[in-house]
Amino acid sequence: MPYLLIVNIITLIVFIVAFITAEAKGRIILATIMALLFILPYIFPTREVEWASFAGKVIFSFGCYLYIKMHGFLKH
Repeated sequence: MPYLLIVNIITLIVFIVAFITAEAKGRIILATIMALLFILPYIFPTREVEWASFAGKVIFSFGCYLYIKMHGFLKH
């Protein structure tokens, strides 16, 4: 799945920027969600978990992007 690699890269980049801008409590929450999204398909290697993880990564990336926009890290 080549689109999975693209989503993983985008998720990782947006996560790093949100992690840098977050406070201590936010960093713990972001890191936990990120770890679960990337590790869960290896713990439960089913197709359903893989797709749920993929959808979670897309939603997580969008949420991180909104967090970054709300805190003024990206100014347009």
